[in-house]
Amino acid sequence: MSSISRLLLATILCASFAAVAVADETADVARAWGLIGTWAADCSAPAVKGRGAIISYEVTPDGTLIYRRDRDPSDVNAVANARVESDQTLVLSIVLPRAHQTRENGIARTPDGSIRALFNRGEDDSYSIRDGRFVANGKPTPVLRKCD
Repeated sequence: MSSISRLLLATILCASFAAVAVADETADVARAWGLIGTWAADCSAPAVKGRGAIISYEVTPDGTLIYRRDRDPSDVNAVANARVESDQTLVLSIVLPRAHQTRENGIARTPDGSIRALFNRGEDDSYSIRDGRFVANGKPTPVLRKCD
């Protein structure tokens, strides 16, 4: 095997291990914060495709954290990064391939253990949620309770 082939193989292996380490770290942050599971304003309500009323954060067998809406197998996106801010806000970077963007979601935990979205912003600093309110109509984001 030539030295260039060995170098290329070593680079590919290192990149693969780094991707797995980042996925595991992201899932670990979400797990430690208490995010893993299914969340909804009303856990007894049926899932309606595209409504986003039921949100699940799951860890795949390969250690990747995913974000799923409405129990829809076609509405699943990878979480590329998770971090906890000093005020305990969990910030997730969610890759949305169909929308060709990555968005940051800020989530706060309420005293009773529920969660609520504080912000949702794009890489271009466009917000769909800001200060816990939907930008489009000014309504507060719903409090979501853990369903499982």
